[in-house]
Amino acid sequence: MIKEVFLGKKPSDFHINGIVKAFIVSEIFLWSSWNAITPIFAIFAATKISGGSTEVAAASFSTYLVVRVVFELISGRYLSKSTDIQKFTMSTVGIILISLGYIGFAMTKNVSSLFLFYGVIGMGLGIASPAKNSLFSLHLDKDKEVTEWSIYDGFVFMGMAMATTIGGFVASNYGFSFLFYLVAITNLLSIIPYLLYAKKEKSAE
Repeated sequence: MIKEVFLGKKPSDFHINGIVKAFIVSEIFLWSSWNAITPIFAIFAATKISGGSTEVAAASFSTYLVVRVVFELISGRYLSKSTDIQKFTMSTVGIILISLGYIGFAMTKNVSSLFLFYGVIGMGLGIASPAKNSLFSLHLDKDKEVTEWSIYDGFVFMGMAMATTIGGFVASNYGFSFLFYLVAITNLLSIIPYLLYAKKEKSAE
C-alpha cells in the first residue's frame, strides 16, 4: 500500500507551499505544548492548588472553552477581510497570550487564578485560531488539500502523543511549575515558523 502511495510520483507532487509548511510546524509546537499539560491538569488542580479538585479543573476548562468561543467570534469578524500580515500578527499575539497563561499556571496557588489563566489561554487561542486556520485554508495547494490536511493531522498528532508522555514524565520528576515554564517556551517556538516565512517573503520582494 505504501508503495502505491509513493511510487510513480513526481517531486512536485510532494511540494508544499511555504505558508502551509509554516502552519504545520507551528501547530506541532503549539498543540504539543497544550497536550503536555492537558491530560494531567486535573492532578495539578487537585493536588497542588489550595481548595482545588477534579471538579475545579473541569470547571476551569469550561471557562477556557467559553472565553475561546467568544474571542473566536470577535476575531473571526475582525479578520474576515484582513491581509496575511494581519493574520500573522494576530496569530503571534494569540500565541504570546497562551504562553502567559502557562506561566500564570506555574505561579498559581489558588482556585481563582486557575480560572483566570485558563481564561487568558482561551483568549489567546480564540484570537489566534481563526487567523491561523484561515492562512492554512487559503494557501492549501490546489488538488492537494486532502493530502496536506492529512499531513497536518499526522505530524500534529504524533507531536501531541509524544508530548503527553513527556509531560507526565517532567511533572512527575521535576514538578508542575517546571513543566508549565517549559511548555510556555515551547509554545512560543510556534511563532518562529511564521516569522521565518514572513522574513523570506519580505526578502523576495
